[in-house]
Amino acid sequence: MPQKVIFAFLILFFVWLMLTGFRTEEILLGAAVSALVAFISRGELIKGSVAPKFHPRRWVFSVIYVVIFLMSEIFSHLELAIRIIIGSADGKIFRLKSKFKNPVALTVLGNSITLTPGTLTLDVRGSTVTTYRLSRSSERVIKIFEAFLESVFR
Repeated sequence: MPQKVIFAFLILFFVWLMLTGFRTEEILLGAAVSALVAFISRGELIKGSVAPKFHPRRWVFSVIYVVIFLMSEIFSHLELAIRIIIGSADGKIFRLKSKFKNPVALTVLGNSITLTPGTLTLDVRGSTVTTYRLSRSSERVIKIFEAFLESVFR
């Protein structure tokens, strides 16, 4: 149990620092708030064993996923701008039967879909993700997201 509190504290404190800054008061307040939240939510915030979450393979694939996501984001912005100028759209609602059972993996997938221009996550039920996509290329991007996230959450 202490491992979960420490791991939750590190994650929360890192996010705090990235969102606020590095002034002394902010660091002290961030440490206090992160410690309090980590202690209160220790049973809910981190599920399962902590050891697999530190595996280097998971962190390498996470970095690769962020790079793939950012590249997809840029290309989707360009494609959407072109579609707006040309006036062409091939909008469709489709269902993706995901391989994920982990709710965190499904949440990351759904958020990645929603953050990508021209796509929107409408619903997640079980492991089925209902998505609106503006073009066929968006559907391919979503499947690429799922493939890389599978490596992260394996």
